[in-house]
Amino acid sequence: MPYRGSAGYAVDGKHIMIFRIMHRRHKFFLLAVLAFACAGAIPSRAQVRQPLHPDMYGRAIQEIRIVGLRHTREDIILDQLASRVGGKYTEDTEKDDYRWLDRMGLFSSIRFTPLPSGDQVILTVEVQELLRFVPYPAINVTGENGVSEGFGIRIPSLLRRAVALTASARFGPLKEVEAALQPAWRLRKRDWFDLRYNYRDRPNQLYHFTELAHELEFRGGIRFLRDWRIGGRFSLLSLSSDQPGKTLSPGNRDLTPALGALVEYDGRDLRSNPHRGWQTILEISQNGGWAGGDGDFVSARFDIRRYQALAERHVLAFFSFATLQSGQPGVDVPLYSTFHIGGTNSVRGWNPDARQGNNQFLSTLEYRYEALQPKSFRIKGFGFYIGVQLAAFADLATAWDPGSDFTRNMIGGAGFGIRLVIPVVDMIRIDFGFGQSGAGLLSHFGLREKADYARMRVR
Repeated sequence: MPYRGSAGYAVDGKHIMIFRIMHRRHKFFLLAVLAFACAGAIPSRAQVRQPLHPDMYGRAIQEIRIVGLRHTREDIILDQLASRVGGKYTEDTEKDDYRWLDRMGLFSSIRFTPLPSGDQVILTVEVQELLRFVPYPAINVTGENGVSEGFGIRIPSLLRRAVALTASARFGPLKEVEAALQPAWRLRKRDWFDLRYNYRDRPNQLYHFTELAHELEFRGGIRFLRDWRIGGRFSLLSLSSDQPGKTLSPGNRDLTPALGALVEYDGRDLRSNPHRGWQTILEISQNGGWAGGDGDFVSARFDIRRYQALAERHVLAFFSFATLQSGQPGVDVPLYSTFHIGGTNSVRGWNPDARQGNNQFLSTLEYRYEALQPKSFRIKGFGFYIGVQLAAFADLATAWDPGSDFTRNMIGGAGFGIRLVIPVVDMIRIDFGFGQSGAGLLSHFGLREKADYARMRVR
């Protein structure tokens, strides 16, 4: 009897081919993403590390020239460089310049050309900027609701200030509207913020009701040192149910504000396709209670990621994520805010909802081999990139209420897959996993890093 896989497709659990089990419209949208990537018409990031220039190291920088800018102010790009006029051009500044420009998410290609000028150097920074308005096919994949598709638009540099404005709408089992305002993480700018809004209309298949939810989140603070930032967060979740007994409020609509603090470290060598470095995000929030609204619980989230280059083309990635919540589910904590383990974005090789609880712990170890290193191309002035990785992975996770369930509910899965490194979603994941007894080999189709989805309420 066919099993409905974790991305929402009917599969036989044994011998699976992703494109055979995908609905025709899902194939169309996936191919559309690839087509847009190859047309350079959707947001991309610089992927190809350029050759270093050891013969220029140690020389004083006489002048810095920026070539190729159309939609972003030049002074913002100059402030993003570690290289300064009058300073020394070194291997460290060359790598830092590339890293910090990549973080901006504005360019499909970045190239540095240091030219000798006597005993000094003239540094030319040539960039290929994205379009001013970038339409793209928008896709979301969750283990619970499968694939939803639609369209979005992105302004990579709003008002020429390196602030990205993104808006998208998706349709399918999960109907969704999203908008986000995200300034780039800048080298010489201390203050930062991130504003997001999300609307969802979906069948909550875990608790059997139709969910209408509005979610607003604001994060902001100051950056200190080079790769650290601290701040506060405010979020507001308004969720209504078409069935009684699904919300804490007897009126079938919960309104839950949250106030909290966070600290974040990002030491990855590249944001778009990291090979080495740490990323850590720690958050603690009061939900409801003295913050007002429905519910009353404290949540703490620990997100730790490590990328380690083993050799040329070989990368080891480790992700560990935990959420601890006080309170009693169904009394202080809404049931829809508890956690369910299994499937595409948590433990591959298991069906969704294999385990559940008020707390969660997820870990992944993944080996990646770059069969095709990301290559940057230009066609008629537009830039794009594409890369292919082969992967082997192991997942371990648990969800629990009483502490005794921590080990009792622990499940693990392992498998292999393919990664397509492209614009918009950064990564398309096609995985085959095993672990659940009697389930055989399960297929999983996902987008972005799995660690990104682990942070989401709907995953």
